[in-house]
Amino acid sequence: MIRGTGLLLALVFAASANAATPSPCKLASTAEVKAAFGGSVSAGKVEDAAGVPACHFAVKHSNLGVSGEAVVFVTPGQSAATFKIAKKYIPGAVTVSGIGNGAFYDAHTGSIELLKGSTVASAQGIFLDADAHPITSAKIKSDVVVFAKAVAKHL
Repeated sequence: MIRGTGLLLALVFAASANAATPSPCKLASTAEVKAAFGGSVSAGKVEDAAGVPACHFAVKHSNLGVSGEAVVFVTPGQSAATFKIAKKYIPGAVTVSGIGNGAFYDAHTGSIELLKGSTVASAQGIFLDADAHPITSAKIKSDVVVFAKAVAKHL
């Protein structure tokens, strides 16, 4: 009987943990992605390739001159404390103001890690040039900032 009770408690805990984490595709709309990157934007699609549900929006003919995608997800197992550690130790992390309770940009990944309340999320722009190298200009940073501000509103 104790075994069954433990399983039941584990299922209740898992359900409540999932209930607290919003679906990644509820963190941004196609209109918000279009406002950030321009072009035409497809509806977000949840992918779980790395064990973390992430919402992928395909962006064709972005204002960066190439097609790519915008990706958003809640970072599992992260907290305000781990956010501060990551901000300190990720090489080249640049503080970005005006997003949630804190945010930083990582040019290597084209992403902004943001903190709002006790939730940590990631907003990323994945756009590659003709040689399959990530676009790392100031323009992609400004686009990802717009995207991250939209995400923070939904957390």
